[in-house]
Amino acid sequence: MCGINGIVRFSKKVMSRELSSMNKAIHHRGPDGEGFFTYTTKTYSIGLGHTRLSILDLSSRGHQPLGYNTKKDKVIYEDKKLRNADLIIVYNGEVYNYLELKNKFNLKTETKTDTEVILKLYSKLGFNCVKHFNGMWAFCIFDKKKSTLFCSRDRLGQKPLYYYFKGQEFIFSSELKGLLSVKKINTKHNINLNAIKLYFGLGFIPSPHTIYKNTFKLEPSQNLVLNLNNKRLRKWHYWRIPKYNPVYDKQKLVEKGKRLLKNAVKIRMRSDVPIGAFLSGGLDSSTVVGVMKDFTDLSKLHTFSIGFEGTYDETKHIKTVVNQFKTIHHHYYFKERDFKALINKYSWVYDEPFSDSSGFPTYKVSKIAKKFVTVVLTGDGGDEIFGGYRFHLVSRRIEYFKKMPKTFRKVLFKILNTNLLAKNSTLFLIKEGIKTSLLEDCEKFYSNLFNGDFAISKLSKEWMEEKLRYCLNKTNNNLSESIRIFDLLFRTLADNFLLKIDRASMANALEVRSPFLDYRFAEFSQNIPIEWKVDFFKTKKLMREIVRDILPKKILSRGKKGFEPPLDKWILKQEYKPVLEKGIKILKELNLYELARFYKDRAFTKNNKLYNLYKIRLFLFIKWWERWIR
Repeated sequence: MCGINGIVRFSKKVMSRELSSMNKAIHHRGPDGEGFFTYTTKTYSIGLGHTRLSILDLSSRGHQPLGYNTKKDKVIYEDKKLRNADLIIVYNGEVYNYLELKNKFNLKTETKTDTEVILKLYSKLGFNCVKHFNGMWAFCIFDKKKSTLFCSRDRLGQKPLYYYFKGQEFIFSSELKGLLSVKKINTKHNINLNAIKLYFGLGFIPSPHTIYKNTFKLEPSQNLVLNLNNKRLRKWHYWRIPKYNPVYDKQKLVEKGKRLLKNAVKIRMRSDVPIGAFLSGGLDSSTVVGVMKDFTDLSKLHTFSIGFEGTYDETKHIKTVVNQFKTIHHHYYFKERDFKALINKYSWVYDEPFSDSSGFPTYKVSKIAKKFVTVVLTGDGGDEIFGGYRFHLVSRRIEYFKKMPKTFRKVLFKILNTNLLAKNSTLFLIKEGIKTSLLEDCEKFYSNLFNGDFAISKLSKEWMEEKLRYCLNKTNNNLSESIRIFDLLFRTLADNFLLKIDRASMANALEVRSPFLDYRFAEFSQNIPIEWKVDFFKTKKLMREIVRDILPKKILSRGKKGFEPPLDKWILKQEYKPVLEKGIKILKELNLYELARFYKDRAFTKNNKLYNLYKIRLFLFIKWWERWIR
């Protein structure tokens, strides 16, 4: 796990000091070492930079940039000798199946790194090499013979890659901070206003957009090739999730799920540094720790968790799991004082607007974990694979409601559409589910849930509907299965939860690995019938059967509980009011008058969980603005 940087210029030379500045900006991602490579021709100049977090092959042979002389079949890991290579890579991530690939393709290796396997498999297979990788990655390979720069991002978007491309310059980095260290694009006049609208509607900025103009995120499962002779840039997706194809053989699915889970955990425990685990007390992270017992002594395994005050706390469930597995556990209560201490740090970690309040405790638990380990396993992805969110329940209920007479549904909707019942979040979702079932257009599922007072961004609604349309096509218009795929590919993971975990962990030089994000699980999920994922009352049905022998009964029967601090209560205090009021002024400065009116006329005048969510978005946007624009 590392940080990568690069510059390509067609008009002037790339300087080593620029790469040094970029490396310094993302030093936190790789504090164990750094490297540089520059090369100039009559047509172009290129520079590659790397910061290293040592995980595999801790010797100097794990240094990057890594070169490969294809003619001599020799790898080069010394910066000064990289001119003798015709392939040079900078790489962030882990390809977990590198040992299997080494054997399958009969690769002779000189290091013990997965980096060398990537480079040599590219030499054999070209761009198609990524189809064989099982892992998380963002890498760039300079092919000197072909005069190309080949970039790739993993299937589900666990590792980030930002790039700036305009005219005579192509610059890339693992974080926007890297770009900003050599390209001063963080000005008010260079703000991407559409990205702001998406942020306020979604809570994050989806790929390929970023907060700045002419600056992009490489999308998940996407390859990019820049031809250095003619400046042409080409992108394409090398992987698409298969169509929904249910297999009605439960025993077969359970057995396959068990094998896949065990292997996904096993290959993610390959490391030359200590490994631990995040443990929330929920079904997913508890399952991962339970499977780890097959490959390590749990009495020596460090696990880490965060607790909150009041109804947000899951400490009692965490204790149940710890008592079952007897790990060395570290628990921390995250309180308002921790939030205050991290406000400014948050806006540095997330260098474009990002509103997930759980980023605060995720940073804290990562900081604690780093004191004991360098790698942790986590349960991210389990909800998206097996159907674990409230929206998955709502979409299933809609299918049931659609079978009822329309007149009955209208009456039921009127009963539930009262101020008293609307305050109950579960009944609110049932009510909105019935309302959606009265419509014919399933593409508006999410935008209908936030209609009326909550219609803050037309652009974000259009984005949701476009992505959901893609998912409906993958499932023959099965709404509940489409919602799950929508979350898996677009809403909750790549640019949202996975961005959160990448920045919070890498800010502390900690690598996070997620077995449920193995792409084989994403493909496996397409064979699980929706009725074996979610019914009217219960989520993750098949998963509970797969892990029945692993977890305590109390954990096995648990429902979904969000990992979030009571930030919506904290920011309503008087001391934060000036920040929110400043937000109105900034929105008007940007000519975003519709957003400004939404906050002034509605969000500031009402106090409920949904409106408070929008207040959090405004609060964190202004803190970002203060650090990066003003």
